[in-house]
Amino acid sequence: MPITVTEKRFPIKLEPRQALDIFQAALKKKGHKYEIKKENLYLTITPYWVCFYDILINKNEKFNRISNQIALNSINNQINEKVIDIFKISKPIIKENLEAPKTEQIQINLKKKIVTKEEAEETIMKYLVYKHNVLKDQISLSGIEQIYVPNWKVKLDKFKLKIDAITGDVNNFEIIPKKEKTKIELIKEVFSEVKEDKKLGSYLKDFFMGIIDGILFIFKEIIKNYKIILWIILIAILIYLIFL
Repeated sequence: MPITVTEKRFPIKLEPRQALDIFQAALKKKGHKYEIKKENLYLTITPYWVCFYDILINKNEKFNRISNQIALNSINNQINEKVIDIFKISKPIIKENLEAPKTEQIQINLKKKIVTKEEAEETIMKYLVYKHNVLKDQISLSGIEQIYVPNWKVKLDKFKLKIDAITGDVNNFEIIPKKEKTKIELIKEVFSEVKEDKKLGSYLKDFFMGIIDGILFIFKEIIKNYKIILWIILIAILIYLIFL
């Protein structure tokens, strides 16, 4: 059933299968072997307050101007600077009916804003004041409007992952903990690599070089710390050879 969105939103371009592949690749990179099924995938449409800002700075008679866009989540009142990156690859449009791509049986969660326009302006202003260490009078906001951002999400055992539904570039993959490999996994990895001739030669070389380095280290330590004993052994050998 279509969901109606009467304000601007970014069009969904990423298919569910593509989203799943991105999630799987990110988890695999961190050493996880989750198998994400299509039913674990869902779509959220989140409203953001987006506006332009200009900051005028005059320090030591040097004039500088900072101009950019900024986005604030209309649900949690948090600044999200990553959302602005989406504007580089897509433009928001007004398209009332919203359906999951290709009529997939995907759960869609359309969120309603909680933060008003006035509250958003106040939060954004405070954020820019502290970030750039300027006064309110030096900042001007313009063109503030509400824009909906679609995100693909999956909920796993201990964390929830999300990517933008436009290209999948804007994500929260930094929360994925790196899984350390077990001893068995490391051994299997070594044996699988040894099957390749080039890898085998490399391992053998490292093995013998390790043995040689170990012997040299022991010999150096004996010379360094046991010079008297070494001389005694050498003298004893010489005496033995003389009277043999």
